[in-house]
Amino acid sequence: MLLTGILLIVLAGGGCAYLSWQLMSRLRSVFSGIAVEGRCVRRYSTDSSDSGTQWHHVHGFTTLEGQYVEFEEDVLLLAEGDSLTVRYRPENPARTATVMGSGGAWSPLFGQLFGIMITGSFALVGLVLLWAYFRY
Repeated sequence: MLLTGILLIVLAGGGCAYLSWQLMSRLRSVFSGIAVEGRCVRRYSTDSSDSGTQWHHVHGFTTLEGQYVEFEEDVLLLAEGDSLTVRYRPENPARTATVMGSGGAWSPLFGQLFGIMITGSFALVGLVLLWAYFRY
C-alpha cells in the first residue's frame, strides 16, 4: 500500500502539475497575449490503438512582426480553412500560441481541465493510501 501510494502521488501528481503549468501558460496568453487572426491550415487524423480515429489541427498565423507561425492544438468541430482568433505572447509566439478564448475555441480548455481532474484524482487516492498506511 505504501509503494502504491507513493507511485500514485509521484506519477499522477507530476502529471497534474505539468498539465496545470501548461494551462497557466495558455491562460496567460489568453488574458495578456496579443490577438491576431489565424486559420486552421491543416487537419489530419491518426488511428489510435482502440480502433478509433483522433483528429489533429494545425493552425497558422502571422505575428505583428511579420513572422509566420504554425502550431498544433486540438479543437472540436473545426474544419480546415476555418478562421479563428489566435492569442500569443511576443517573447515566444510558437510556444505560447493558443486558440482558446473568445473568437477562438474553448474545447482545448475543457480537455485540459479534464486531464487535470483525472490526474489530480489519482494523486488524491495516493494521498489517501499513504494516510491509511501511516494511520493504522
